[in-house]
Amino acid sequence: MLDTLQAAEDLKRALAGQSYSRFGVHTGFELEFEKFVLAAQEIESPDEDLFNIGLVQSYPPASFTANPQLIAKSAVLGACLGVPVSTVEVAVDASLALTFENGVRITLPTSTPIVDWHWAITVGREDPYSGCIVACFAPGEIQGSIANSSVGDFSVKQGE
Repeated sequence: MLDTLQAAEDLKRALAGQSYSRFGVHTGFELEFEKFVLAAQEIESPDEDLFNIGLVQSYPPASFTANPQLIAKSAVLGACLGVPVSTVEVAVDASLALTFENGVRITLPTSTPIVDWHWAITVGREDPYSGCIVACFAPGEIQGSIANSSVGDFSVKQGE
């Protein structure tokens, strides 16, 4: 298990200034950065309410989808596509909060019930149990190390 303070610093160096070029929404969420994928079981943003009120509720076909909440979450993710991450915060419970240069804030919480991992950074789309660089499998616990990963330094200069 990683020291939370060290993990926070490693995550800040790896994610700050980076932008994702593709995202996926299914039973979880995937953000594809240049050299890694950040996956999460859940994402949250205060901006979801804007989309739920303005789009989802006013667009009748949305009520026929299996999960209308995914429409708002997808819209928030779409608004951050290609936008660099400006700040990264790691909470005591190991939730990960990303704020983008456009002002959007997305949190990858660790309060999702009945999951075997909450968020993870992988080289591709691997299951975090088969190959992750760093991950949160339980609230407050971060496992793995970006500094020791086999994919390089994520364009991060050591010692920053």
